Amino acid sequence: MKKITLFLFLLICGSLKAQEGIKFNQTSNWKETTEKAAAENKLIFVDCYTSWCAPCKWMDKNVFVEPSVAGFFNEHFINAKIDMEKGEGIVLRKQYNVQSFPTFLFINHKGEVVHRTASKMSVAEFLEEGRMASDPGRNFSSMKKKYESGQRDLSFLLDYYLTLQKSERGAADNIGKDIAAKITEEQLNSALGWKTIKALARSETDRLGAYFMANASKYAAWGSLEEREQLTDRLVSSSMYGYIYAKDETAFMKKLAFFKNSDKTDRKKQGAMLEADFYLEQDRTADYKKITDEAMAGVLKTDAEKLSFLARRADYKAASNPAILAQAYLMAKHAVALEPEEYSIQSTFAKVCLSLKKKDEALTAAKKSRLLAEAETSKIQKLAQELIDKIELL
Repeated sequence: MKKITLFLFLLICGSLKAQEGIKFNQTSNWKETTEKAAAENKLIFVDCYTSWCAPCKWMDKNVFVEPSVAGFFNEHFINAKIDMEKGEGIVLRKQYNVQSFPTFLFINHKGEVVHRTASKMSVAEFLEEGRMASDPGRNFSSMKKKYESGQRDLSFLLDYYLTLQKSERGAADNIGKDIAAKITEEQLNSALGWKTIKALARSETDRLGAYFMANASKYAAWGSLEEREQLTDRLVSSSMYGYIYAKDETAFMKKLAFFKNSDKTDRKKQGAMLEADFYLEQDRTADYKKITDEAMAGVLKTDAEKLSFLARRADYKAASNPAILAQAYLMAKHAVALEPEEYSIQSTFAKVCLSLKKKDEALTAAKKSRLLAEAETSKIQKLAQELIDKIELL
């Protein structure tokens, strides 16, 4: 009985901690925040957000409330959540050159940024960013100083690239090119090589991608089968999009067999998506209709997200082709039947109906998407209302 009581107590404590999450804004203004950071000898963690930022809300709901994250951040930082479009946030946004949301800053009591990162990320990724920020040897400021002083060993460069990628992509791209050009074959055949390839390989034809494709089995020691297959799929897909835009049907169809002949459902789905894109780009209406009919009846029959994506692309790419639009309508309608409570799926169906001047269906879907947009950002809500306004003009 005592063990059960203790278990329930711990469970309740864990639940309360998760609900509590990161303790933000325990001071009333930025001056008091810096003073508190100085008094407690801590860095300030700043969540730079806006009211319309969907990834910001996702981080609030899925990451900031996690006990491991809350425990670490509440112990090591003074935490501030600041709207970059209101009050002091407007000044801080300019001062710290915040251009995307969410951006995460780690600032000392003097107002100096020691680490910065950005974008939606997993619990593990975000927690690692916090650990890096609190480590004087690994934070952004420290790495930048080392780079500027001439440090260029590969392990350091890759870590610096991965840090820069989330906040200064232009600078990161230049370092990435330097790494890809200088890494030796011996270094490629190592855990560091695998980390480099995962981060920097872009296609089957670039140096890193080509090496991986020719030596994939070597990386079993460092990457799981799932990771290696995901990388393979990404590299092959990249090559195929190149063939699509080059209108190289022979090369495209030869590579398509990799997906179509696979026994893996996800690869078969990707094959159907790629083939549909190929025919759409080449304006081959009959072939496009055939492959998407097969997909709706087969591999994509229950995949509302992918059917809606195909419909959205068809509406965008072939708005003047009635037959393609008719096919987009069928796919979008099928997607809505599968997932009627998904904002983007209802919105896509409304847009396709608008293109086909099916006013009643368009208006019904648009009003539904507007209702669903209440759970989204103000920017999404505005777009949903604008769609209704366009349809009402028909």
